[in-house]
Amino acid sequence: MATIPADAAYRTDALIAEDIDAYLELHRNKSLLRFITCGSVDDGKSTLIGRLLYDSKMIFEDQLAALESDSKRVGTQGGEIDFALLVDGLAAEREQGITIDVAYRFFSTEKRKFIVA
Repeated sequence: MATIPADAAYRTDALIAEDIDAYLELHRNKSLLRFITCGSVDDGKSTLIGRLLYDSKMIFEDQLAALESDSKRVGTQGGEIDFALLVDGLAAEREQGITIDVAYRFFSTEKRKFIVA
């Protein structure tokens, strides 16, 4: 069986720290845009935000799998992905198909960071 040198963990930690520093530096120079969505009931505010998150590829694979499952179970889009479920996390929101609480979401693209409410 191969043995791992004692300092291997330190090298791994250094690589992780280097990756984190590179990631932070990449995002540090991006401009920040904050925006809100406003509209009447059923205008698609949560769906818009969910779609932005989906299109910006800011959803993990397990979140996407859960979204697909939840969309089939409680979605309002007739078998299609219900992007509003990414934002409407409360059980009452999902059951009633409405947004009750303000949700803030953070995402970024190559050029900009976003905070949306």
